Amino acid sequence: MRIKLNRLTVILTLLAAALCGPLFGQSKSEGMKLFEQNKPAEAIAFLEADIAAGTALPEEYNYLGLSYYQIGNYEKSAEAFKKGSAAKGTNKKIIYFNLGNSYFAMQKWQEALDSYAMASVADPSYSAPLLNKANVEIKMDKLAEAVGDYKRFLLLKPEDEQRPKIEKIIALIEAELAARVERERLAAEEAARIKAEEERLAQEKAERERLEAQKRAEEEAARRKMLEDIAGSLRDGGETTNMSADAEDSLGYDYDSDID
Repeated sequence: MRIKLNRLTVILTLLAAALCGPLFGQSKSEGMKLFEQNKPAEAIAFLEADIAAGTALPEEYNYLGLSYYQIGNYEKSAEAFKKGSAAKGTNKKIIYFNLGNSYFAMQKWQEALDSYAMASVADPSYSAPLLNKANVEIKMDKLAEAVGDYKRFLLLKPEDEQRPKIEKIIALIEAELAARVERERLAAEEAARIKAEEERLAQEKAERERLEAQKRAEEEAARRKMLEDIAGSLRDGGETTNMSADAEDSLGYDYDSDID
């Protein structure tokens, strides 16, 4: 559902503000009259002048914001509504609701969300901000919050002509939320399986490396022992290795000559 501030919506909004505010029974300013004659561009100058002079009626802030909105200047529209939110005597729920619409037009979703929330705080029985707030929440992927606001809207306006569409949206969102929960469950199971397999493979690798290291150590010990055995055999191999052939070690004896 798109937020459209058409001429009928504007008039209804102003009528609601008039019935709720001090404008009821009072005369209208020139700027307000021009706006209601569908001359928003001409109305702006008069409305700005009254506000600058400090003589503006509380409703002129709302008219000024709507005038800027009508000519497509959403920044100025938001500025006017923000001034109106701080001004004494203005209809806060209408001002904040329209401020939310200006932010929505600028695609400033968080600011729009905050403004609609303020409109609901100003008057909890005011249903319009809930519907628009839910639409923004869908754009921000805050689906659970959107369902809550759609349901609260239907509680306030059970006979609203948009009820079938809203109920369809609620059903679609709830189905999507359920699907997300299932996807998250499957993803968690997959992650657990992958982690378990990684741990198993890591353990297998560690065991292989341990066995290979043990085998290398055993082979190295065997080679070292073989070398030690060979070296030992060379030192202790036979008795002749301890005998000497030097002349000084020859046996001596006396020699008696037969010649005189």
